[in-house]
Amino acid sequence: MFRQLEDLNAREHRMYELNNDKDQVMTVCKVAMANLAMWTGDHFFPDDYAHATWKRLAPFFDLPGRVAWERATVRVELRLFNDQQLTRDLHTLCARVNAQAPHLPDGRQLVVSVGVSTARNSVLHSRC
Repeated sequence: MFRQLEDLNAREHRMYELNNDKDQVMTVCKVAMANLAMWTGDHFFPDDYAHATWKRLAPFFDLPGRVAWERATVRVELRLFNDQQLTRDLHTLCARVNAQAPHLPDGRQLVVSVGVSTARNSVLHSRC
């Protein structure tokens, strides 16, 4: 038996401790983003998004747009989808956000609108 322990010790490899702090921080961030998406879906999206997964909500969070920081408001202008149903849902989303008139932590009101692109790439504002 002692011989087996000596053989095992002779073949022993050096072990290294893994630092997984970065992984833990990333996990917390992912959970926070998932919670934010679910909260947003519950409060602002049309009723048929009530049990939507991240995969269904992701296109809305990936939309390009512009943000204008003004003295009393922050205006977020989102681009239209190529899909008519998603565009209708986007208009509903904007209307619900604006109806609740949310304020950011610094006190400014959040105003969301949909930008309609024209052929010359200028943007016209379409208030929700």
